[in-house]
Amino acid sequence: MAETSPASRSLELDIEGMTCTACARRIEKNLNKIEGVSAYVDFASEKAHLTVSQDVTQEMLIHSVEESGYSVGSDRSEITTLKWRVAVGVILSIPITAMSMIPALMANMWLIALLTFPVAAYVSWPFHSAAIKNLRHFASTMDTLVSLGVMVAFGYSLFSLISGNHETYFEVAAVVPTVVLIGRWLEVRTRRSATDSVRALLSAIPSTANVRRDGVQITIPANQIVKGDVVSIAAGERLPVDGIVIEGSGVLDNSLITGESVPEHVAQAMSVSAGSLNLSGSFLIHATAVTGTSRIAQIADLVREATATKAKITSITDRISTYFVPNVILLAILTYLIWSFAVGNSAQALSASIAVLVIACPCALGIAVPMSLAVATAQGAKRGMVIRNPDALAALNKVDTIILDKTGTLTDGMLQVHSSIPLGSVPTDEAQQIAAALERGSNHPIAKALARLGNTKNATELNEIAGVGLTGLVEGQKYSIGYQESARLTNQKDLDKEIEKAGAMTLAVLTRGDEAVMLFTLSDRIRPEAKQSIERLKAMGIEPIVMSGDVTARVRDVAHELNVEKWHARVSPENKLQLLADLKTLGKTTAMVGDGLNDVAALAGADVGIAMGSGTHAAQSAAAVTLLDDSPLGISYAMDLSRRTWRNIRQNLIWAFGYNVILIPLAALGLLNPMLGGAAMAFSSISVVLNALRLRTR
Repeated sequence: MAETSPASRSLELDIEGMTCTACARRIEKNLNKIEGVSAYVDFASEKAHLTVSQDVTQEMLIHSVEESGYSVGSDRSEITTLKWRVAVGVILSIPITAMSMIPALMANMWLIALLTFPVAAYVSWPFHSAAIKNLRHFASTMDTLVSLGVMVAFGYSLFSLISGNHETYFEVAAVVPTVVLIGRWLEVRTRRSATDSVRALLSAIPSTANVRRDGVQITIPANQIVKGDVVSIAAGERLPVDGIVIEGSGVLDNSLITGESVPEHVAQAMSVSAGSLNLSGSFLIHATAVTGTSRIAQIADLVREATATKAKITSITDRISTYFVPNVILLAILTYLIWSFAVGNSAQALSASIAVLVIACPCALGIAVPMSLAVATAQGAKRGMVIRNPDALAALNKVDTIILDKTGTLTDGMLQVHSSIPLGSVPTDEAQQIAAALERGSNHPIAKALARLGNTKNATELNEIAGVGLTGLVEGQKYSIGYQESARLTNQKDLDKEIEKAGAMTLAVLTRGDEAVMLFTLSDRIRPEAKQSIERLKAMGIEPIVMSGDVTARVRDVAHELNVEKWHARVSPENKLQLLADLKTLGKTTAMVGDGLNDVAALAGADVGIAMGSGTHAAQSAAAVTLLDDSPLGISYAMDLSRRTWRNIRQNLIWAFGYNVILIPLAALGLLNPMLGGAAMAFSSISVVLNALRLRTR
């Protein structure tokens, strides 16, 4: 899309009624015919993204969309309507198929016809409607073929029934639209994911804020904060806006932004971001970016942009049907005409013509892709892998570079005590119990890790100092536990030596008076399966890259331990998205694996996003795949499953299309009557199903 100039503006329109990528292309073409309009229509998000000159009105744009056969507006009930159509189709297709295929149940064909009518009319209406729109534009898609197949199968069956003939294909008219519509329902659900992820991302911002105006503190809606307002932040509150600390101090959990579990001490003159959680202390900030322009809002915009602009996998069956449908229709007409003139038997001509259409009915072709995806999706679920977008399985097949977030993905994201190093006269076990007693009541991630060391002692007269640590009495003696050096100690040299040895570890020091009693080193643990998963990815020819907002030393150590050559530290959400863009420029197909809000933009911007099950709702909404058990082995399994699925899809398409290529000419020559054509079509569909079920073997 073109860049916005001073004389132009950007717009978005919600488009209703699109059923395939051809619909999007048609709308886009018509919009771009308007002078002063640059349009991109995204089928996945159901939106038209436009840059228009000032003299272009919204009415002109809406009129163009409607002229294309579609409408403007957000119909959130679409998925509900589809769900009801699918339910009706499934409920009726089962008895229709059973009664049509089992001789003992064929006694009342009129009952079968009656059951089929709602499927052919109500369930199939989206295909009929799309076919009508396509006809207006002299175009054809998979919808055209489905609509034609349903009408021919039902119409001919009804005609045969009235004529006293037993050549009926009611099961075709029921099963074909139902199966294809199930795939469409899943597709529509997936297309809502971008909106859901943005909503989840912005929900981290509080709805109200405490603001000081004219010396009085008032509570107002967060969206009413203006630049320059002084906002009060108490312990336990999330920041409603970006700002600069002007008074006080606190300890911020920035994991929503950075993805890292280690908090940051903030004091006067430091910048803070909306969505961060104040763990302790209190402070005032000068608002520099309000609700709609905060950093987290910018990340949400990046998510929208990434989702709108990334390449989508075009429907294979749509591409095939673009050429296949008109040729089939033409051949059916020619078959009728040739047989009528050559033989002079209109009944025989009609039978041959209908046989062509029945053979061409897209049962096998229509289920070739969704059947493989459905089986693979179910197989993934058995392995703890939720595939929200089945098309991701096809996209994963092309991935050659995978970006792995460190914290929460390769590591468990929870700080744990790595070592307890004695420095004074207090025994190790006792020092651990003292530290646990001091930290038991704190919500600080470091405190939580130390609190797990024991529960045999209790602390009193606790006093927490923001950004430093806390003090308290344990068994009548005063102890301090700190997160940074706060005073010169008698054994400071010994402490410094141990700190130097600790390298990139997070540190906490227990002191008594002027003596350092114990140094605790903490780190988040590398998941046990991480190294094995990376080895498997490398064996598949996929290059792993570690990316994290953590400090350089920690990211480097994790990358080296996992034998990953490329890594990036201190990476912001914006930088993550830029790195993905750079890789795409180099021709790489990327997958992003993450778990936090800071990963959302990258998950949406990658060719395929994979979220960890313990991650945030926003991350899971933005990702196409979620690993419920948090095992990194799920990453390599997803890649393997995608490759097997793609091979299976190719096999199904070759068989389904080959079946049509071979049998349609035979039908046109009169060598196959409609009944034999129906049997052949059923065999083709069964073959596709059986081949797809092979994906369950491992």
